[in-house]
Amino acid sequence: MALHPHVQDFYREWLGKADNYQEENLSSYFNKAFSLFTLYNKLYAEATFILARNGEITLNERRGFPDRKGATEYAPKFMGHDHLMNIFSNDQECTSSISELIEHINIENFYIKLSMPYGERQPNKDRDLAQRMRSTGAKTKVEAVLDLIYSVRCNMFHGNKQFDQVQVALLKPVTIIIRKVIVELYRKLSVEV
Repeated sequence: MALHPHVQDFYREWLGKADNYQEENLSSYFNKAFSLFTLYNKLYAEATFILARNGEITLNERRGFPDRKGATEYAPKFMGHDHLMNIFSNDQECTSSISELIEHINIENFYIKLSMPYGERQPNKDRDLAQRMRSTGAKTKVEAVLDLIYSVRCNMFHGNKQFDQVQVALLKPVTIIIRKVIVELYRKLSVEV
């Protein structure tokens, strides 16, 4: 079964939209991040459904779509943890971005794991996330990086990420990594289906 043309159009449209935000300012990075998160959401849903149809995972229809798992576990399962680890380890932009994000967590510039509904920081969960991002194990590291990205997305979409200039230091490396993941996920979807 070929990748549906609407997915191809969606990919081109939203990636182009994200790439058009080139200014180094807060508004541009928020818009770029929202565009990339929207596209990633569409693509990891496609990957999740393919895994389910192939019997590699089981979805519980009564619980709805497993959004966090789709973004952090099923997408890398579909692409291959080792393949993504290779990208994260050998692509200089990704390597630098991951290191930068770990450092931001370590010095508490940003709080990633926020409690619901108050948006309060959870330093133990942030330290655990940074530790997993430093892992040399492909599954642990890849899923931790995608967990950070998904957590930032949730913080933005659900109102705990403030529209403040300081966020550029977080969103810039996040958008670099997520774009690389999106391109790879789309490539895999294009040849797999």
